[in-house]
Amino acid sequence: MSDDELRRAIRVLRERADLARSEGRTEDNATIEKTIQHYQEEMAQRL
Repeated sequence: MSDDELRRAIRVLRERADLARSEGRTEDNATIEKTIQHYQEEMAQRL
């Protein structure tokens, strides 16, 4: 994935995590947050 694709994916996943949290879907939120963290770590390694 390119840097731009990772940034876009993080942004979309953040929106989905916020929605899951607001709807009380804690398991979905936790899963999405883990994916976001993984992508952020990948971005950090590239810098």
